[in-house]
Amino acid sequence: MIAPLPPSPDRLTVLLVDDSRPVRAVIRTLLNGLGFARVFEAADGDEALVLTHTCRPDFALIDYDLGLATGLDLARRLRAPGTGAAPDLPLFLLAADGFAHLARGAAAAGFAAVLPKPVNPQTLLAGLAGCLPAPTVLPAASLLGSAGASRS
Repeated sequence: MIAPLPPSPDRLTVLLVDDSRPVRAVIRTLLNGLGFARVFEAADGDEALVLTHTCRPDFALIDYDLGLATGLDLARRLRAPGTGAAPDLPLFLLAADGFAHLARGAAAAGFAAVLPKPVNPQTLLAGLAGCLPAPTVLPAASLLGSAGASRS
């Protein structure tokens, strides 16, 4: 029997949660450029919960500031014992520079990593690489150089 191929970005489904449509567009473009073809967007926690049920993402990128709530609030809802939509979904918190103070709260809420905004291909891939189900084939961040860097 032939062993199944490890998942590559084009086979993974991403949930992107940010209350800013322009920021979502930039991050979606970056993800598409890295090979992630299936990116679903949510503007708030309620929409993210619905998409989690319907799209079955492989991981979620969640902004810290979601307007009336925070990404930490959403993570707690996703992880709620017995009622959480995605208790094992890898979550990545996106936060503006100077996010070090969020690390402890993010870990307690169930985030695998805190990634800095503005997002760029190198930091995104570095953050994802150690936390996605193995083996996942991601593009080598070292091959990206400065090409494709985005601001959000």
